[in-house]
Amino acid sequence: MLKGMKSDKNIEEAIVLEDSFNEEVEQEQVDADEALMEKPFDPTKINIETKTPSLDTLIKRIERNEIQMDTTTYFQRQDDLWDKTKQSRLIESILIRFPLPAFFFDASDDNNWLVVDGLQRLSSIRNFCVTKDLKLTNLEFLTQLNGKGWKDLSGDLKRIIEEAQVVIYKIMPGTPTDVKFNIFKRINTGGLVLEPQEIRHALFQGKPAQFIADLGKNEAFLKATEGRIKTHRMLDRDFANRFLAFYLFGYENYSPDLDTFMSKAMANIYNMSQSELDKIIHNYSEAMIVAKKIFKEEAFRKIHNESKRLPPINKALFDALATQLAVLSQSERDALVSKGKVFKKGLYDLLNNDAYFFTSVTSSTGDKNRVYHRHNEIKKLIHQTIES
Repeated sequence: MLKGMKSDKNIEEAIVLEDSFNEEVEQEQVDADEALMEKPFDPTKINIETKTPSLDTLIKRIERNEIQMDTTTYFQRQDDLWDKTKQSRLIESILIRFPLPAFFFDASDDNNWLVVDGLQRLSSIRNFCVTKDLKLTNLEFLTQLNGKGWKDLSGDLKRIIEEAQVVIYKIMPGTPTDVKFNIFKRINTGGLVLEPQEIRHALFQGKPAQFIADLGKNEAFLKATEGRIKTHRMLDRDFANRFLAFYLFGYENYSPDLDTFMSKAMANIYNMSQSELDKIIHNYSEAMIVAKKIFKEEAFRKIHNESKRLPPINKALFDALATQLAVLSQSERDALVSKGKVFKKGLYDLLNNDAYFFTSVTSSTGDKNRVYHRHNEIKKLIHQTIES
């Protein structure tokens, strides 16, 4: 048991489950209230249009490349995941006039709608009605159409498809990004629910998305984490985005929720010069180098006395340690490395003897008080070590 643990609740928060050691990155424990915004967005700013066009409207947009079907560029998820049977039965549903679920689009650019929800259905419609590659198979009701493609349908059947009414929701220009983030997160009902970082990647295309991707591939970052943080589902970029938010705005200015805080950091990149971005990269790299020199393979891991195996990398410890190392001057970083054993022992003492510090990197890590505590304690420890 950790020293200083008083209550059963603290004990529950502090104990790292045995299963967590099988993961490369520790799963964060999130309280129900943690994701609530301190200042929720103004609902009057939500600008979504509801339309009920004919399916032919979407078919023509696909033909003119006015719907971005290659969502790997902004969501890193694939189209065409449905097998031929599932695609065929969607077409059959249209032919027997079953209503389709609604489609959601980000229509910020009217000439290039982004698919928020409905990608697989749109892919099936494209394959049958536009590219005409799909041949119907394994139908339940219209078995006489098995083996037939679009060109084989009679005029009246084609008309049923083209004139079928669909419901679409368009997220319109001017909708604030924090509103869009929550819309994306709430309405995403596909087989692959988007991670928050994947949504941010979609919302902040161009300069911010590329910058975060570059931080995720940073050589010093890969060495410090020993390449253990997966690129799958943009987990590496999530780490980089957390660092960026606290580096740009400071932990003193943090306001929940963490997702909104991280989104603001990406939005801020649009207005930054290349020299400013280069400085961030430099300080990020130097922070990673220092962490690797001092902690070696234990960098960003919650080492405590009861550890029998190397714990997984911890996101909260990473955002605090990486940020506080990055804001140092080079002379301060050099001084810290020269006293690396002292600093390493000091951090391990915090993890073992300060119950609230341990909790601040274990559960409800987006809580304002816990964010402040972990960053402030590491900052104090750094300067105490340098000045000792």
